[in-house]
Amino acid sequence: MKIKSGDTLSQIAKSKGMTLKSLLAANPQIKNANQIRVGQTIKIPAKAMQAGSASKNPYEGMTRTEMNMLRSKDKGQNEAVTRTAQTQQKNMAGRTSPNTAKADKVKDKKSGRSAMLAKANALKAKKQKQEAEKKKLLERAKSGRGF
Repeated sequence: MKIKSGDTLSQIAKSKGMTLKSLLAANPQIKNANQIRVGQTIKIPAKAMQAGSASKNPYEGMTRTEMNMLRSKDKGQNEAVTRTAQTQQKNMAGRTSPNTAKADKVKDKKSGRSAMLAKANALKAKKQKQEAEKKKLLERAKSGRGF
């Protein structure tokens, strides 16, 4: 595909339904993702070659630090991020995208939220049981059966 005026790699990745990392991995000649030229030819990888890289979000899999470094004016920093993204995509070949449900469980476990919810539910159940027993005792007392 030939680069036209105004094109960016992230726009191309988004329009083709892939990540920026997979696009960079298919084009090792690109040293800096922010410096592509009009008329430059880039390869668009086949869908089969994009293990875990099909995405509506072209920045998927990139850390905030990597994205911020891409915005930097420092050419060396931009080139380092571009090389890192290319290497990570090559090393990920054959893997699929992470399971979000599994990731949420891990995140939940690390935060302790599940444990807090379980404890709160146990306390709520205990209070409800005590209230029910108290209510039964009051009904017995009112009916004259005593204790």
